[in-house]
Amino acid sequence: MAAKKIQVNTISHQVYSIIKKGIVSGEYEPGFWLQEVELAKELGVSRSPIREALKLLAADGLVKEIPNKGTFVREFNEKEIIEVYEIRELLESHAILNLPAKLSKEQVAKFKSYKKDFEKYHKEDDLDSYIQTDSKFHRYIIECCDNSILMELYSKVRNMNMLFRIFSLSTKKRFDESQIEHSDIIDKLIKGDYKGAEIINKTHLTYAKDTALKQLQKESKTKK
Repeated sequence: MAAKKIQVNTISHQVYSIIKKGIVSGEYEPGFWLQEVELAKELGVSRSPIREALKLLAADGLVKEIPNKGTFVREFNEKEIIEVYEIRELLESHAILNLPAKLSKEQVAKFKSYKKDFEKYHKEDDLDSYIQTDSKFHRYIIECCDNSILMELYSKVRNMNMLFRIFSLSTKKRFDESQIEHSDIIDKLIKGDYKGAEIINKTHLTYAKDTALKQLQKESKTKK
């Protein structure tokens, strides 16, 4: 019995990862109805692991379960986008200001690697890879703070942010600015100027939030 339970849990997490990837990539758009029967056919599994996966996604804040209707990919309004960025700012500012007094050689090397990746993907106009690097970079800042509770809180906010992260880079101007901001943040971190890095990161998140809100407003008008 125990082995069967472990197997079901393993399948559920595999299904969870597949559906989550589909949501974050935009394959399942905001408002999309995630039907258990259809997903089970698509993924070649029973409805049980689908149901468990959807519960995990709901806990992540990526889907909404509506009684007597079904489970839908979460749609964010202006207020929720503002709230997500407010929490990100609080958590990332805390992490930056509480980094080790001196970064390790491995941490410095990692930050330099991120800087090169940002420059590479910006130069190649590879927005998808740039966004993935952006997500990993900000998560790494939290990791370097070495606070497991902070990491847990940030993971949920990060998951929700993924649903509209591309909005924040919806213009070439913002894409260019973002590249400069990331470069400056990394330079400050490597130098140990954490206050300077925190100030730039705050500005970076504010610009990202404002751009995301403008894009959301633009899309809302288009749909009307």
